[in-house]
Amino acid sequence: MGIQENLKRASKQRDELIATDLLVTAKSAVRAYAVAVTETASPEVRKVLIKQLNQAIEDHAEIADYMIKNDMYMAYDIEKQLKHDKEKVDKANELIKK
Repeated sequence: MGIQENLKRASKQRDELIATDLLVTAKSAVRAYAVAVTETASPEVRKVLIKQLNQAIEDHAEIADYMIKNDMYMAYDIEKQLKHDKEKVDKANELIKK
């Protein structure tokens, strides 16, 4: 395998790692805003939180769409996603053993 192919693979792996982190963060933000909306008594604060919640939902959708389009997240094929996740775990285990 040539250096250019190695660089492309490393770049895709880096992109996937960053996108996965962003997706997890976006999911966490959606949960946090949803809880906050239900906990506030102030209509003004609730309005701001709902706006932030909607933005977090849009961010999550945009990141998930990017990952699906780039074969980083197989949301509609659990078997394919599990295989993909197993390959990542195997690769991580290889790196640990080195």
